Amino acid sequence: MKFPSQPWANALRAVVNRDTEYADAARGWEGDILLRVTGGAVDAPAPGIHLDLANGQCRGAQFVADSRSTESEFVFEASAENWQRVLGRQIDPVQAIMGGTLKVRGNMAKLLRFTRAARQLVQDVSSIPVE
Repeated sequence: MKFPSQPWANALRAVVNRDTEYADAARGWEGDILLRVTGGAVDAPAPGIHLDLANGQCRGAQFVADSRSTESEFVFEASAENWQRVLGRQIDPVQAIMGGTLKVRGNMAKLLRFTRAARQLVQDVSSIPVE
């Protein structure tokens, strides 16, 4: 399945909503996350997946052809090659964040309170096959 795309977003929503570990870890979390693909020219579109998350459920997962104007509480961004490495489990997402391969913008204090939920969400993301 192609990342990013609406079918991939739909698959992620289904996986998240079936994940009881995520539901438990994310109880109390409410917010949105944007998974953005960067690269190319400055004016090139930056496709992404916008997730609406609340209390352990994914209320919405939408493909956005150009996410540069999409507002989100948290933005996870990387080049297409680095997303493929993260999604293909070739690199650990936490190491990718620490090394700057995967950039995160948003309220880090809130993210740190929900570390277990974030880790489980990343596992859900990387469980969906990509082309």
